[in-house]
Amino acid sequence: MTTKSQRKATRTHRRRAEAVGLVRVEVQAAKNDASLIRALAETLRDKSERAAALRSMLVKALLNPDVRTAFDIFGSELPDDVFDGVFDQPRCTA
Repeated sequence: MTTKSQRKATRTHRRRAEAVGLVRVEVQAAKNDASLIRALAETLRDKSERAAALRSMLVKALLNPDVRTAFDIFGSELPDDVFDGVFDQPRCTA
């Protein structure tokens, strides 16, 4: 059970996030993919050119039925630096 002050703090936090255009998204994913999903979310929250390029690429890949493989998505004409830091997260193999 949460206290009244905790509920108020949560409500205030969510109201501030909403004011800047953020929404809370909860997903279930494989444990191995959690850090990757966090890195993608962090990159997409940015207002940078890198975020815009990654967003554009993901939209094209996920909404384009002709894209069938990971190579089709990431073997693009985008410069490599667009993906710098996004996939540097260590992956657990266990």
